[in-house]
Amino acid sequence: MSEHTVSSQAYAKAVLHCAKYPWATVQGLFLTETKDNKVRYIDAIPLSHTWTQLTPMFDIALQQAQIYAASKSLSVGGYYVAYEDPNNIQLSASSALLAKAVLAINSNAVAFVIDAKQLAPESVRSGLIPFVSVDAQWKEQAGAFDSNGKGGKGSEFILENNRVLVTAKKLIAERAEAAIHDFDEHLDDVSLDWLQNPLLNEQIRTA
Repeated sequence: MSEHTVSSQAYAKAVLHCAKYPWATVQGLFLTETKDNKVRYIDAIPLSHTWTQLTPMFDIALQQAQIYAASKSLSVGGYYVAYEDPNNIQLSASSALLAKAVLAINSNAVAFVIDAKQLAPESVRSGLIPFVSVDAQWKEQAGAFDSNGKGGKGSEFILENNRVLVTAKKLIAERAEAAIHDFDEHLDDVSLDWLQNPLLNEQIRTA
């Protein structure tokens, strides 16, 4: 398997989407670039907090995300979900179908479940749990991140540096999740830029 590195922007956006709607199941996409068998997760695009099934709405959002990713010379390379029940950290059947749709356009796509309990200030672990498609089944990658959020021995998933978790928790403490908008919100107010979330990008950059 390739080495997978998650950037601060990708991580922060995914967990802030979760933080904005702690009572709901949230879903989104990761944008990636691949070079020399190494996958880098550059950005995240928040999709929804109101639906959890494979629907035409998901297809439309995925198509728009693909067009945007291509304009940045990136690919849609991952799917993330955080469940309304924080104790649920396994990929559900409905989430697996959504992840499969991403896998259909990128054979290297990975699904991630966000463990919301790891977003607490005292936690020192990454909140991302990766699942990789093996023989048409999504398999959890045990030990993908070690206790300080960097890749453990033999790990194929790492955070880009030791500031990723610090930055995300700082932004959560500052209630920066107010600046993230998903596709659902865009449908209610088309002025909201769900693909880029530029204001949040700047907050992440300066955190």
